[in-house]
Amino acid sequence: MERIRELRKSKGMSQIALSLKLNVSQKMISAYENGKSEPSVSVLIELAKLFDTSVDYIIGYSDIKQPLDTILQQSLSKNECELLNTFRSLSKEGQNLALGVLVGLNAYNN
Repeated sequence: MERIRELRKSKGMSQIALSLKLNVSQKMISAYENGKSEPSVSVLIELAKLFDTSVDYIIGYSDIKQPLDTILQQSLSKNECELLNTFRSLSKEGQNLALGVLVGLNAYNN
């Protein structure tokens, strides 16, 4: 359940703020993050909605933060998943710059 802590911190949320959004106690959030308790399916779904990610990512079944087709997930390496997650977190301008760098690297290697 490390990912709950990671996602919460990435949004700058405290355990209390997250507990209020999920309608559970702060102690329960702490228990989730420390592996002492597991969230219910309904809480997992709310977490996925709140953090715009998949339940699979939250529970550690996938390294892809954004929900993708299962076949696509199986075809990506861990590095490709990280690249995709990083790319998606960039602004449009940053994405365009990253694409330019990749196209340039590809041309250099060919």
